[in-house]
Amino acid sequence: MIMQRFRNLSVVFLLSVFSVTAFAQTAPPKVFTEKDREFAIKYATDTRDDFVKNLTGLSDTQLNFRAAEGRWTIGEIAEHIIVVENALHGMVDAGFKSPVPACKDEFRIQDVAVILAITNRQQKFTAPEQVRPNGRWKTVPDLLANFDTTRKTSMDYMKNMKEDMRSHFASMPLGRLDAFQAYLFMIGHSERHLAQLKEVKADPKYPTK
Repeated sequence: MIMQRFRNLSVVFLLSVFSVTAFAQTAPPKVFTEKDREFAIKYATDTRDDFVKNLTGLSDTQLNFRAAEGRWTIGEIAEHIIVVENALHGMVDAGFKSPVPACKDEFRIQDVAVILAITNRQQKFTAPEQVRPNGRWKTVPDLLANFDTTRKTSMDYMKNMKEDMRSHFASMPLGRLDAFQAYLFMIGHSERHLAQLKEVKADPKYPTK
């Protein structure tokens, strides 16, 4: 099951958090604010624009260039970003279907620690089989169109959120996070793999056209 496979990564992710930041012992605001919403929407917008910029105009040769055996192509990375965002969105939303904890003062890490943990490319992971690329979308237009649909859904979700995202909690690969932080984790996953995508482009053998 995809959610269980993601959750099995939680211990490794938590170790990454505590190793990269001392912010983990400071509690963030416990009420979802408009400032939170604005930050999340900007983060989603910036990573959306970066995705579009890095895929637009690629040739099939560039899209399918494989730097080495076992390495993902740009097309495969882009596909993974889309599939995982859909899966993580389900985890975020599931937090609103669970009872609200009687005590909201449970241990939390800071928002920045969540982003630092998921975007840390020094820590490598093996993607669960269900979210590995398998050729769902084979062309740049298809990848862009499916990403646009997925990211629009994610952004509309944040724009229209009426609940206090700080008082609901979701089980994510990083562990138990409030729903707002779970959303940041979801967007951060795309930033993580956009960095991987740029590493492919920086390869000396990457085709010029």
